[in-house]
Amino acid sequence: MLVVVCGMHRSGSTLVAQLTRGLLSETCEPRISTNGLGDSVAEMQERANDPEQIWLSKVHIPRRDLRRALPDQGVRYLYTYRDVRDALASAWRKNRFILGSSDRGPEIAAQFVKEETEIGAVFEARRNCWIGRYEQIVHDLPALVDALGRFLEISISSERKAALVEDASPEKQRERSQRVSEGNRSLQRETFITTNHITDGRAGAWKDTLSVAEAIAAEHAGRRWLRQKGYPLSFRKSMYPIPQPG
Repeated sequence: MLVVVCGMHRSGSTLVAQLTRGLLSETCEPRISTNGLGDSVAEMQERANDPEQIWLSKVHIPRRDLRRALPDQGVRYLYTYRDVRDALASAWRKNRFILGSSDRGPEIAAQFVKEETEIGAVFEARRNCWIGRYEQIVHDLPALVDALGRFLEISISSERKAALVEDASPEKQRERSQRVSEGNRSLQRETFITTNHITDGRAGAWKDTLSVAEAIAAEHAGRRWLRQKGYPLSFRKSMYPIPQPG
C-alpha cells in the first residue's frame, strides 16, 4: 500500500506527513520513501500493490510520467492547499529570495501559481484523496489527527492523540528546524522538516512579501482557482497583464 502526502509547497504537508507517520505506526512501521513516488511508473505501482508493506511518500510536483499514471488502487492521497499567493510568498521567505532577486519576479510568480494549481487538480481528482485546507488544519491539531485517523481507518487512544498533537506543536517544529539547520540530516529524514521551515503562517501574509507586480501576476494566474476555493481577490481585472499575441 502506498500513502502519498502531497500538496502545495508551504501548505502544511509536512505537518500532515508527521501525523500520518505517527498514526500509521500504530499498526505497523511505514517505510519512508526517499525517492518520492518512485523512480519509475513500475516502481510506484509495485508499491501500491504491495500487500505486506506500507510506503509513505511525501511529494509536491512529481514528474509528468508519474503524475499521468497515478494509481487509485492501493493508494491513499492526502492533499493540502492554501491561498496560493501565501504559498508563493512563504516559499520565497523560506528561501530568502529578497525583493529584486533574480529568483523571483512577476513571471516566476505566475509560473509557480500555474504549476501548483495544475498538479493540485490532478491529486484532488484521485479516488481516495483526503483534502486539507491549511488555514483550517493548522489551527486545530486534535481535529486534524481525528480527520486523518478516520481517513486512514486507524483508531488511537486519547493519550496517544495528545502525544501526537504535542509533538507536532509549532514550538517543537521550530526546534527541529533549528537542529536541521545545524546539520542533523537524520532528523530531516525522520520528520520531513527542513532548514528555515517555519516562517510566517498568517493568512494574507503575501501582502507583506510580494511586490504589487508579483501579487497581480500571481492572482492573474490563479484567479479561477482562487475563486473556486473561496479566497478573496484583491485586484481588478483591468490591472492584470495584457496577454501578448503569439
